Amino acid sequence: MLRNELEVFTVKLETIDYPNIQAHTETGAELVIHTNQKQREDPAFWQSVRAILKAHLWVPVTRYQHELSDSDWLAPKLAI
Repeated sequence: MLRNELEVFTVKLETIDYPNIQAHTETGAELVIHTNQKQREDPAFWQSVRAILKAHLWVPVTRYQHELSDSDWLAPKLAI
């Protein structure tokens, strides 16, 4: 299931300013992506962020907390 369009928006990473990441939205607005403690201590996370930055990929970010989405463009599966 795709995420609700109101919950996330698309950004392109610009620079890494540890512990935050500078980005811009599709409309050109600048944005700071905040990382949590687990991400700050994870070398694989920073390697992935550098690869995304180098590849100029657009990634989903939560609208209100400005955090990278850990489930990509998909909404978490709801328990039935």
